[in-house]
Amino acid sequence: MLDKSTIIGFTLGFSLVTLAIVLQGSLGMFISFSSVSIVAGGMIASTMINYSFENIKKSFFVVTEMIHTKSVDLRTDMELLKMFSRKVRTEGLLSLDDDIKFIEDHYLRNGLQLAVDGFKKESLDNILQDEIKSKKRTLNISVKVLDSMAEYGPAYGMIGTVIGMILMLQNITDPSSLGAGLSVALITTLYGSIFSNMILGPLAGKLEYLSKLDHNRKQMFRVGILSIVDEENPRIMEKKMLLYLDPKNRAEYLKFHEELSIGNDRDKKLYNQWIEYQDKKWKTLNESLGKATGS
Repeated sequence: MLDKSTIIGFTLGFSLVTLAIVLQGSLGMFISFSSVSIVAGGMIASTMINYSFENIKKSFFVVTEMIHTKSVDLRTDMELLKMFSRKVRTEGLLSLDDDIKFIEDHYLRNGLQLAVDGFKKESLDNILQDEIKSKKRTLNISVKVLDSMAEYGPAYGMIGTVIGMILMLQNITDPSSLGAGLSVALITTLYGSIFSNMILGPLAGKLEYLSKLDHNRKQMFRVGILSIVDEENPRIMEKKMLLYLDPKNRAEYLKFHEELSIGNDRDKKLYNQWIEYQDKKWKTLNESLGKATGS
């Protein structure tokens, strides 16, 4: 589901607007299905003109996928990749065949499967990079679609307001109806601003942010997969992957492993529990494994 900051942001924004309305009047005064139809319908119509139907469909799929995205911790990913690396160096690449089907991340699962299937390193690297580029293009288009819809919202809100004012001025001979008519006309502008600045614009920004995180994570996976294929020392692979962590998480990770007792007990625990903990926070994983052998 959406992360905590997004949920809090949406809740706070709509709560403040609703509170301002309720304190000064009635919520029912601000409900207008015709205004919603003009703004929402207009945004969709203009977006369909600007982009292909396939791009729009993919964009809504990506947004839906984003809503159900689980939070990830790259340090947990690193622990798993190092575990796989140690296993490959001991038992060979084919030893991962039974584990791959339990990996939740599609990119990592597909990459390791290709490695087990015997793809050469150069071909495997090309496939992994092409998949990263393809996903980045899809996410960029989705961000542009949401940004476009956010731009169209206020414009259609103004169009609805102009239509409402024209209809209102037809009854200008009845001064008592002007105030009520003007308030109804302005509701469309309100809806356009809400769609643009409280929903679509922030969603586009969040999607762009998540796109960068996803790109960074896939690049780290690519480095790990190629390192496993080369059967590099896990320490070398770890140094390469550390570049993709932010400074704070990198420092915590290094400090933890400097103080960690060396032994096979933690590796055995990790291998027995990794399926359950692969999408958990790194600290949660460590609490389950214990910081030192025998703890």
